[in-house]
Amino acid sequence: MIYQKYFKTGQKVQLRAKQPPPPEGRNELLSAVLENGDANHFDLFLSYGPEAIRDYPFREDMRFELSADALGLGIKVSVAFLESLSDNRIRVLVLPDLQMFQRRVEQRLDCTIGIRFTRGQKSLHALRQTWEKNASILLNSRTAPVLQGFSPCQLNLSPGGIRFALHPPAELSDICLMLLDLGDNKPPICALAEIIWLSGNTPEGTLRAGMQFIDILEQDQKRIVRFIRDHTEIITDS
Repeated sequence: MIYQKYFKTGQKVQLRAKQPPPPEGRNELLSAVLENGDANHFDLFLSYGPEAIRDYPFREDMRFELSADALGLGIKVSVAFLESLSDNRIRVLVLPDLQMFQRRVEQRLDCTIGIRFTRGQKSLHALRQTWEKNASILLNSRTAPVLQGFSPCQLNLSPGGIRFALHPPAELSDICLMLLDLGDNKPPICALAEIIWLSGNTPEGTLRAGMQFIDILEQDQKRIVRFIRDHTEIITDS
């Protein structure tokens, strides 16, 4: 299989853990950039700071699903971790199970909801630990915690990510710890989101940022799906 036909140097790819899998009910992603590749190996750069390898527990027995976009379709292949090349570069073995697929179009909604977010000043490992703690507290809350500081924000929401305007500075691959209040009398949704694109300054001096959820509970994604569906029906019926 000639992988160079589908995967190019400088291409942004996603890694989803397969073995061992993430804890049940949790979706977890890593972003990387393909630096080099041949028929057997890919060298990947992780954009999470100079100690990205230390912050994620890579082991020789780990396998991932590596996915990207190519030729107007989604493409994925299994890879096995081989070695660390530097503090933020890894080499993976490419396995012979390449697949192309039609990406499902996620339903999105322009809406105004309450939001709180903190831009990551810590390592990826520390941010994941904070997310796990907060998500567990919210998941096990019998009543919605009384949290202050939610600001109404106009944004575009989907189960896979969020788009809104924020004040600079902001850079690609920055990670934000987010709380989203859907106004449904339930605990807010906690997620880690990575900036995957930025547009220029608006007249208000803000940047438009597209963020992908890299850590979020599956049940919270289902809540977002229901929220979008319910509000889309309201708009359609009105």
